[in-house]
Amino acid sequence: MGQTIVEKILTEHSEVETCTAGDTIQCRPDLIMGHDLTAPHAINIFREIGIEKVADPDKLVLIQDHFQPAKDIKSAELGQAMRDFAREQGVKKYYEIGQGGICHILLLMEGMIRPGMFLAGADSHTTTAGALGALGIGIGATDLAALMALGEMWLVVPKTRKIGITGKPGRFIGGKDIVLNILGNIGVEGAMNDALEITGPAFEHLRVSDRITIANMGAETGATSVIIHPDETVKSWLSERSDREYNPVLPDDDASYYGVSSIDISHLESLVAVPDSPANVVPVSELSEIEVNQVFLGSCSNGTIEDIRNFIEVLGDNSFSPHTRVIVIPATQDVFINSLKEGLIEKIVDAGGAVLTPGCGPCIGGHSGVLAAGEIGLSTSNRNFKGRMGHPESGIYLAGPETAAATAVTGRITDPTEVAG
Repeated sequence: MGQTIVEKILTEHSEVETCTAGDTIQCRPDLIMGHDLTAPHAINIFREIGIEKVADPDKLVLIQDHFQPAKDIKSAELGQAMRDFAREQGVKKYYEIGQGGICHILLLMEGMIRPGMFLAGADSHTTTAGALGALGIGIGATDLAALMALGEMWLVVPKTRKIGITGKPGRFIGGKDIVLNILGNIGVEGAMNDALEITGPAFEHLRVSDRITIANMGAETGATSVIIHPDETVKSWLSERSDREYNPVLPDDDASYYGVSSIDISHLESLVAVPDSPANVVPVSELSEIEVNQVFLGSCSNGTIEDIRNFIEVLGDNSFSPHTRVIVIPATQDVFINSLKEGLIEKIVDAGGAVLTPGCGPCIGGHSGVLAAGEIGLSTSNRNFKGRMGHPESGIYLAGPETAAATAVTGRITDPTEVAG
């Protein structure tokens, strides 16, 4: 019997001749990632078990992104702990504030992730690596400590569900609408501990930024990993960022799947997830009476330069509603610099918005845009659970950059075609 992409990648990164869903194997990731929320705890465990040196510092990536610049003393101490550890252990892939950005996007933008690779990251949205046909699996802080010490981990091979996407998306329909549709069908935790393998002719019309959003928010289904079949679009995108060789991995024709489904996106509408779940999905047309206090464009779901371009395309020459705060956070320094060069940031500021340093910011209710009681926020981030972006009595709606731009202009949840024509 043939293998899925996940089974093939895990076989290549272990000592077994072959593996299949349900097997427990010992495997070695190509990269190990932690950030300022997860790495400090892992470092404490690392020291408690008496380990002095990281097994392979060249495999370890440490990124300051969640509470940076430090918002208070506690966040400053978290950043300091990781900063000191990186220096002590000779970690070359350490990214300070002003050098990197959001971990998941930075790994892709820096060419560190390529098809067929295996990334273990101390964050649930490590699934984002699947946008390029790599295996990204989220781990806990204890697992990160063990990986730093040993360079290997035990893993139960997940069973794989296959999703085929067909059709050509309409104007202003992108990765966010597609993954919200998937979430509406599967539900939060509906694919718990499974892997999602996503393919189909629709990807001829989808950019890497769309794939990033799909792979990233696929984590909300509870999936262990989300892998999109690598193709020529991925090959072209990677050629601009890395000259390192890689071996794309595709499933065998007779691979065994634990469920196969398909989605036709030809007539898909702009979608919005309403409070308090990413799976509470409705068409944007049903929410036109909802007034919004804050719009946030950014996060590891929609912080690429393509997302900012899409936002600006809908914004046009309009200004933002005087009753709506608009916060834009580019995912990485590279995105920030190129947005400056293209005049995108100037357009946002001229329209009445604020552009902040790359990082997670309000996505986790940490800083730079926390919601007060009773406030409504529309966000391009990935989670809208109660209290996620601030006060538990606030409301969070999730949408793509195009809907976010239209909403920012009108001050209420708005179909992008209403503003852009």
